[in-house]
Amino acid sequence: MIARLAALGAAAALSTTAAAARDYCPTRPSLGQSACVLDPGRAAIETALSDWERDDDRDTVLFGDTLFRLGLTDRIEAQVNWTPLGIERDRGDGRRTARTGDIEIGGRIALRNPDGKGLSYGVQPSVTVPVGRSPIGGGGWGAGIVAPISYDLSKAPDLQFSPELAWMPREEAAGHMVATTATVGLGITLSDRCQVTAEGQWSHDDEATQHRVALALAWQLSPDLQIDAGGVAGLDADTPKLRVYSGISHRF
Repeated sequence: MIARLAALGAAAALSTTAAAARDYCPTRPSLGQSACVLDPGRAAIETALSDWERDDDRDTVLFGDTLFRLGLTDRIEAQVNWTPLGIERDRGDGRRTARTGDIEIGGRIALRNPDGKGLSYGVQPSVTVPVGRSPIGGGGWGAGIVAPISYDLSKAPDLQFSPELAWMPREEAAGHMVATTATVGLGITLSDRCQVTAEGQWSHDDEATQHRVALALAWQLSPDLQIDAGGVAGLDADTPKLRVYSGISHRF
């Protein structure tokens, strides 16, 4: 499947004009999603170098959580996301459980300004394939759609909004449930290579309603390479208390 996507992306690249390449817009490190897509034929790998989350009764560490992106056309990119290893530690008895995560297959379709400049919006559908096991995997098939919207004011603040609707397995009972999430963000450019993003997120499903705030810093080392770090704080009893993460994104 990935080979077919790569061939399609290469064919699309040959059919494009010699216009200047777009600026690289990694999905990391925001909680929300971006509306911009990669140039046809370009690929990107965006990987977590560290990702630790703490709750009252457990710690969870993810290793190598990776998003693969491939530009297919001027407005469409394919995406595959997988966590190869996660470890959950029970804070009561110290028991550790190591599992792989599920695979999420989807894409991003830019409906306006695929380079992410000015007012940009699109849709991002996905399907979750249950190859992992609980507690890192969800334990069943899932599907979701995000409608990212951003307003890039160039050197001024960048406004972001990501509403999401998902169909996902229940954690504490059999069957599936519908979950809704809304993420609002404000990105501030500190320099040509550095941006800080502040976000607030609300999510709701049949089992809990969660509220969190996040702050992340992204540093672009080159036009195709970015590193990042961020932190998330839960604001209520149903939300994990703290999450700290870092990562690297590279476009090819």
